[in-house]
Amino acid sequence: MIQWRAPKDDGGTSIINYVVEKKDVKKPWEPWSVVSSSGVSTTAKVPRLEKGHEYIVRVRAENKIGIGAGLESPPTIAKHMFNPPGPPGHPECSDITENAVTLQWTLPDYDGGTPIIGYAIERREMTGKWIRVTKTPVLDLRYRVSGLFEGNTYEFRVFAENSAGISKPSRTSDPIKATRAITKPGPPVNLKLKDWSKSYADICWTKPIRDGGSPILGYVVEAQKSGTAQWNRINKDLIKICAYRVPGFIEGMEYRIRVRATNKVGDSEPRELTDSILAKDILVPPEVVVDVSCRDSLTVRVGQIISLIAKVKGRPDPDITWTKDAKALSRDKRYEINNNYPLCELVINNSVRSDHGKYAIVAKNSSGQAQATILVNVLDTPGACQNLKVAYVTKNSCMVSWENPEDNGGTEITHYIIECRQPSQRGWTLVSSDCTKRLIKAPLTEGCEYFFRVSAQNKIGAGPPTETKTPILAVDPIEKPGEPIDFHISEIGKTFCFLKWKKPDYDGGSRNLGYHVEKIPKAAEEWERLHRGAIKETYFMADRCIENQIYQFRVQTKNEGGESSWVTTAEVLVKEQLVEPEIKIKLDGTLVVKAGDSIPIEATVKGKPHPDVKWTKDENKEEIKKGPRLQIETGADFSKLLLTAARRSDSGKYVVTASNSAGTCSAHAKVNVLDRPGPVRDLKVSGITTDRCHLAWEIPEDDGGCDIYNYIIEKCETKRGVWSVHSNAVITTKAKVTRLIEGNEYMFRVRAENKMGPGPAVQSETIVAGTQFSVPDAPEAPEVTKIAKEEMTVQWSEPEKDGGKPITGYLLDKKEEHAVRWSPVNKDPVPGTRLTVTGLLPHHDYQYRVKAVNEIGTGSPSKPSPLSFHTGPPAPPTNLKVLDSTKSSVTLGWTKPVSDGGAPIIGYVVEMRAQGAAKKGDDGWKRCNVAAQLVVCEFTVTSLDEKSAYEFRVSAQNQVGMSLPCDLEGAVYPREILEAPEIDLDASLKQGLTVRAGCPIRLCATIRGRPSPKVAWSRMGIDNVVRKGNVDIIDTMTFLVIPDSTRDDAGKYCLNLQSPAGEKAVFVNVKVLDTPGPVMNLEVTDITQTSVTLSWTPPEINGGSEVTHYIVEKREIDRKTWATVKAEVEKDQIPFKVSGLIPGSEYYFRVIAVNEYVLYDPSKALNKTTLSSQLPYTVYSLRSNQILVSSPAVEPKIVMPDSVIERAGAKLRVEALVSGKPAPTCKWMRGVAAVVPSSRLAVHQSGNLCVLIIKDVSRTDSGEYSLEAENSSAKVVQALKIVIRGQSYRVILR
Repeated sequence: MIQWRAPKDDGGTSIINYVVEKKDVKKPWEPWSVVSSSGVSTTAKVPRLEKGHEYIVRVRAENKIGIGAGLESPPTIAKHMFNPPGPPGHPECSDITENAVTLQWTLPDYDGGTPIIGYAIERREMTGKWIRVTKTPVLDLRYRVSGLFEGNTYEFRVFAENSAGISKPSRTSDPIKATRAITKPGPPVNLKLKDWSKSYADICWTKPIRDGGSPILGYVVEAQKSGTAQWNRINKDLIKICAYRVPGFIEGMEYRIRVRATNKVGDSEPRELTDSILAKDILVPPEVVVDVSCRDSLTVRVGQIISLIAKVKGRPDPDITWTKDAKALSRDKRYEINNNYPLCELVINNSVRSDHGKYAIVAKNSSGQAQATILVNVLDTPGACQNLKVAYVTKNSCMVSWENPEDNGGTEITHYIIECRQPSQRGWTLVSSDCTKRLIKAPLTEGCEYFFRVSAQNKIGAGPPTETKTPILAVDPIEKPGEPIDFHISEIGKTFCFLKWKKPDYDGGSRNLGYHVEKIPKAAEEWERLHRGAIKETYFMADRCIENQIYQFRVQTKNEGGESSWVTTAEVLVKEQLVEPEIKIKLDGTLVVKAGDSIPIEATVKGKPHPDVKWTKDENKEEIKKGPRLQIETGADFSKLLLTAARRSDSGKYVVTASNSAGTCSAHAKVNVLDRPGPVRDLKVSGITTDRCHLAWEIPEDDGGCDIYNYIIEKCETKRGVWSVHSNAVITTKAKVTRLIEGNEYMFRVRAENKMGPGPAVQSETIVAGTQFSVPDAPEAPEVTKIAKEEMTVQWSEPEKDGGKPITGYLLDKKEEHAVRWSPVNKDPVPGTRLTVTGLLPHHDYQYRVKAVNEIGTGSPSKPSPLSFHTGPPAPPTNLKVLDSTKSSVTLGWTKPVSDGGAPIIGYVVEMRAQGAAKKGDDGWKRCNVAAQLVVCEFTVTSLDEKSAYEFRVSAQNQVGMSLPCDLEGAVYPREILEAPEIDLDASLKQGLTVRAGCPIRLCATIRGRPSPKVAWSRMGIDNVVRKGNVDIIDTMTFLVIPDSTRDDAGKYCLNLQSPAGEKAVFVNVKVLDTPGPVMNLEVTDITQTSVTLSWTPPEINGGSEVTHYIVEKREIDRKTWATVKAEVEKDQIPFKVSGLIPGSEYYFRVIAVNEYVLYDPSKALNKTTLSSQLPYTVYSLRSNQILVSSPAVEPKIVMPDSVIERAGAKLRVEALVSGKPAPTCKWMRGVAAVVPSSRLAVHQSGNLCVLIIKDVSRTDSGEYSLEAENSSAKVVQALKIVIRGQSYRVILR
């Protein structure tokens, strides 16, 4: 990295860029190579340096005028700022198996100045080459090497790596042989007591976690009586399973039990039951739980086995009793009762229907009683149907009915089977096999006798049949019929009455029904028959009545069995009734139909006498007559019109009129028949040119009954005779037809289209594509009349011929001198013959050509104009001023001329003369430089006399000549410029700097001044701070860095600058925060059996902040965990009394000082002080009054997430923050096994951060993990659940 200051003089305009370049000192012939050339930052990174080479870097500032002079750095050698680390410690091998070994090593003595980023591991066989084991650096000081071959001997070595490189290898490890180690197994786990009594105990366990490298052969159980120290082996042979019943207990004795695992090496350590066993019986009230197979209810079929199972618990074993329907089970060979505690079973073989019912099991012992019930259903065929009857016998049928059987067989009856037979037959004929009702109509043959039988059927099968005892004969029983129903007068006329009635409900067994109708006038005594014989209809017209006479009518039913009773009407007056016609059409709105469909119109008609109905259409008064497509039907109360194969002409208003002597009524219905639209009208072709024409037309007279969607335009060349669609989406009544070929003859046709389809086409007359007009001729070559720096004015004349149409404008093209293509100047034609072309590049030559445009098109371009250019001397420079001055030199700066005269500036000429040196014939000006060598707007004039005054001027030069000079105002004396020292501190440092102990103190400031001031850092009371810190000066920055600060480094720091121009100083207050020191003079007084009194004095060092309170803790001498007595003991509570102690116990007590920022760190305190002078913790024994010293400790604390979710294939990283005093040892676990690092899994611990990294995770990495942190105070375990979602796949492209 390089850094520089901005130039003092920016040349009158802002810096836009810095050009950074580098050069190899050993290769002076090579040009400067550009490192960066963009940006205004005053720092830059120089990349691509070769290690060991010496380089020079220069920086040049650039503004919009140009690039200034360069500033070169001293030669610098490229090398890394750090060194490779030293070799790691000697690797040690452990946990050797047949294919893996665990390596462990220590940190290198030297890390090269930068942290170590990992370790590389190599292995070799005794006679082989070294092979790299790890692909990526190992982050831990332990690694599990896998992939070894059993029986081979290996050696290992380790390399350390930091950012500077790889270290030398460590010493080679001791040779190891990959073999499987066999040891004794671990003890069994989870030893539990399952059950016991006065004579035995049931125990179980799980196999050991470690089998010692050899399969577990079995287990040994040992027992110890209370009061003895001897353990007796219980089993002679090894136990193969993880459960055993220990026999031989003596009632009332107490026993201890333990178990050992055995492999071929020997017995493991024993695992003992936590509690002793007292040999006695357990009293438990009975508990009955019915098995799931028969819980609540059990259903079986006849002949199957009924198995009722219940689980019975209780101590002592209860007595079992089975009952059915609250009665004890009778003795039966089919019953089996099995009581094998805890299972009790009742088995009934060859079950029958009578076995169904409610069964109960009762368990009873001295502790109580319990029972459970089970409903048993035995499925069988249903019983016989009851009360079979045959009724309503006729010659063709009879009705058979019955009732349900008493027993349905335990399930619903699905249907019935009905059969019949004649007395002379033996076989039965099926009447119905799926009858679900208890009544059926059976068909009969006239004159035959029949028996019937019925059987019920459920899902098990059909039950026994029930038969009729006597046969029935199939004949009709004829009786008198019933009376007619609903006899009334439906219509009364002038001399008639129309009578109506309905058939009787009962025909008497005969369908040959007839009716008699009679009438009687009011004054007559006898009824008069109105017809001869019997009538079959249920209506009759009683005419020949006398108008205005009162009558009564009656009717009776007659068959072969006789006649029914008469049914008589009330008295009625016969006269003509008049009702005005009423007509309604059954239609809402307009009836819309498609062409070809039918048009149905129906109207209801009312009126007396019955009106005459007439149908008309639109305004036509003539009645519509029936035809092949038209049908009209008129009834007593309706009239229908049906028109088939509807056409567009059938649209309109249909009127129906009803008339009688009471009046006239009419109604209408609107009908719209949808069809394709008619032809368009007045198709015209206009605007014919060489390649296009215009079509226009009028909309069709008939739109087909719906809106026109669009028009379809087709064209046809008369020579080819083929029609092609030009457009089918025209929505207006005009269109432009393009892509015509000049000289060809065309015809066009247009059709309208609605939702029903396109209508008929209308064809136009033939036309010929062409026109009598043409494009204009080319104008004469244009002329350039005016030339400026970035624009030219071009003028031309009109062409001789305009092609028959007025010229609407001109298009101008331009081209540079060596260009091939012409580029347009204007997109839209300009109406005049003059145009100013802007945006031209200075010092470039251009040619122009022009084209005329009329209504027909664009004409040919004109001849090009001659090349146009213009140059001259440049304008003088501006803003000449003095940028810097010393005793012997003056630095001048200026800005470039406003105009370069049409040619590039090649340089500047600087001239000077002493004041008063002008003579007659000689102005005294002397050139200070060569023009071609000065291309920047800055120059330093040297070798001047500080006692003389000088005048300066500057001129610009191009290829044409020199510009007029620009004079500096007034004479200048060469003098040294003095600037008083200045210091810029960061705003945060002005408020003071606060750091924690152990962190570095960094003070920096920006300094200015001419000449460069002398820099001095000091601290109040100590002048030389460089002894501990480092002072650096880089360009305009000065730094003071004190690494590993302590509370002794706190104070007021001063930065002092001195130069001939003056002196400047600033101050910074530095505060170092540290933990408070240990409390002083900790004493125990006032000792009682349950309390003590503690007293102490504040620590000598408060850590930079006032002590706020104290923490008092205690610990029993045989425990590892500290218990807080009180977390906040104020200063005014000293001495402090500790109560609640256990008499005869020994305790540790410790007092911790707390300030505003942090607790006292005991490990640091013990490293800095002697135990004889400061004792932060003490232990006191309530027995011997003896005070002991113990190591201060804080139990570990782990902060990390409870669960982590990641996708398969990703990299998983889990960070845990671990704290504790002393620093705890961390170990990652998966389940009960430790996590071993590999090429895919790594663990790393740096300070208080513990990291677990798994690369390319998969679903197999999901599970329960944990982190164990342990120190002398306690052991803490924090659980972690890792969930991997999805499955990653690797795709190989070939």
